[in-house]
Amino acid sequence: MLKVFIALSTLNRKTITKLCLENLFNISKKDGATKLAIYDDASTAYDEVFLKQYSQDVLRFRITGGIERSRARSFRDFLYIHKEYDLFYMTDNDTIHDPNFINTLRDIYNASTKSFEKKLPIGLYNSSFHSNPKNIVYENNILSVRKTCPGVSQCYDRTMISQMVDFINKNPEFETRYGFDYYWPASLGVPFIQTKVSYLEHFARDKHEKGIHSSFNINDHMKDFDRDRAISPTPHLRDVRDEIINKIMKD
Repeated sequence: MLKVFIALSTLNRKTITKLCLENLFNISKKDGATKLAIYDDASTAYDEVFLKQYSQDVLRFRITGGIERSRARSFRDFLYIHKEYDLFYMTDNDTIHDPNFINTLRDIYNASTKSFEKKLPIGLYNSSFHSNPKNIVYENNILSVRKTCPGVSQCYDRTMISQMVDFINKNPEFETRYGFDYYWPASLGVPFIQTKVSYLEHFARDKHEKGIHSSFNINDHMKDFDRDRAISPTPHLRDVRDEIINKIMKD
């Protein structure tokens, strides 16, 4: 069984972060071949004690340095420290994942190594904001092949991570220019496989705090929740969406 390393970037937004951590903790614990590691960008809404309820692998930066630093550190940790893991999966602290997303990753990766000449990175988030037809190389009823993929759900194997770390080592300017979402994977020279079904939902904000994907409309919070919502989410995600929004807005 492929072992999966989940790298979660966190920064404030305590309510959705707590829901996200509970979700990923329960999934990884049940799976048994998954490690959840948390990379916290000097949050002020909670401390390391709060984060360590969900994982003992917590790296908490002393000052806020941006998500690129968090991503780059997680890439290097996977490559040089957590060598027993086969797949690297990264996501953010404003997501809720389907309980079966880990097995889906494994199945797609195993199938893709037989179907494509090169191994391709994988994304599980088919969103309304990222569905420009110009981005789609090929699609059928199950998956699409895309030039880029939302950074909130990206999966790589060890060879891909090694190539990207080599790229950012040689091009340090891209470590601080939102590179993880475009420049780093572009250095692989291959497109993404992305599922048509979304195995996570993205909520973008807390009640009193926005994220980078939120305009933070105080009078109409649904504009933020709907801006980057999943297309064709799993039945589980459809069932819990309103519940998650209610918990965020109740805070």
